[in-house]
Amino acid sequence: MQEQTAIIAFDQGGAATCPTSPRVEKGDGGPAVLDKPPAAISQEPDTVAATILTDEADFDAIAGEWDELVSVSCQHGAFFLRWHWNRIWWRMYAPPHSELFVIACRDRSGRLVGLAPFYRLSRSVKGIITVRQISFIGTAAGMKMSEHLDIIARSGYQHLVGQGVAACIQRQTAWQRLWLWGIHANSPVLPHFMEAFGKAARVLPCDRLPYVATCADWATVKLGLGSNLRTNIDRYIRRIQKDYKCQFRRVGTPEQLEEFMDAFVQLHQERWQSKGEPGSFTSPNFKEFMQETLREAFRCERARLWMLFLDGQCVAVLQAFVDRGVAHYFQGGFKSGYDKHHLGSVTVALAIQDCVQADGIDEFDFMGGGAMYKDHWTRTMHEAVEFEVLRTGFGPKLFAAFSHVAYIYKRTLPPKVRKNIRKALGPLAPRFQ
Repeated sequence: MQEQTAIIAFDQGGAATCPTSPRVEKGDGGPAVLDKPPAAISQEPDTVAATILTDEADFDAIAGEWDELVSVSCQHGAFFLRWHWNRIWWRMYAPPHSELFVIACRDRSGRLVGLAPFYRLSRSVKGIITVRQISFIGTAAGMKMSEHLDIIARSGYQHLVGQGVAACIQRQTAWQRLWLWGIHANSPVLPHFMEAFGKAARVLPCDRLPYVATCADWATVKLGLGSNLRTNIDRYIRRIQKDYKCQFRRVGTPEQLEEFMDAFVQLHQERWQSKGEPGSFTSPNFKEFMQETLREAFRCERARLWMLFLDGQCVAVLQAFVDRGVAHYFQGGFKSGYDKHHLGSVTVALAIQDCVQADGIDEFDFMGGGAMYKDHWTRTMHEAVEFEVLRTGFGPKLFAAFSHVAYIYKRTLPPKVRKNIRKALGPLAPRFQ
């Protein structure tokens, strides 16, 4: 069902004329908190109508418009904003008792000009305190999958959409926390969205997204590599070509994808299990999620699967999603026992070379997470931020205190140290993620 339609009005100069400013209080030692929603909003020229979609039928009905909007939007990293990615995630990973909270913004002609791909869920801190939270679809459910997130806006509508989505949220009462993780720090919508919440908003860095620009030739790309890798990568490639009959292939059809899907899963698992890690495909529903997502992405020519064969045997794979000039390196894997041949580095290098030679791919995105090997490939990166607003009340304040401690813990200790702490704690490990 369509829960509510709010008419968000702006004057010809683009400045907000309707909402009164919410009163803001400062939490003790924590983020600012939002107290009251703005007064009712009247209709004036240059309006967008913001509609909250809470029903899956409405989610499905907007699919075509959603993707058309993403294709013409002003956002970076568009793949993870696509309807299909978000729809499959919602079907397979939506937390229990959560509900859709997608905000669709339309201009006076009814054209979709903005979209906030949100949902509403209950978040609990170790069972002590629970808050009702609004977050991006694809986040806040444990396993990190979606990146390059944003409120989607048609070019030229950034201000209207940012302010309109904020006003629509402010009019709602059934939430205590607004938490949006993984927004590009240079998002064209974020400044307007943040302005609408005033001092109630807190924005903090949350991730780094390294990338290699592929619009130049391979020799130029190598100049950006770390010194050791820059010196040795071509030697690694020559060695493997000398020692084996080497073929590097890009899967080109959905039929080939089906043929090599099992090899992709197996090599990914072998890579991580050789390091003592479980591998992504042991996570519930992940294999089914990837199969369905990849099939649709290949159908739309938005995926790459590269495979390295040595003497006829597939020994390494690299999978990326491709959208609007960016290849997002999402998964990879390789066989153990080839240490001196540096299968991982060779496969990444050959994939980047293929992107350099391809038309329309300007960026090879390593995505976030902080893995140290990425620093050898590039020092160029996008920054992602998290955006938070809390309402007043004991519950949100206590939640903010716990969240602040967790934030300091994660920002202070590197992932490897946190992993060792979890191993040492055993059954208590879930408290120290």
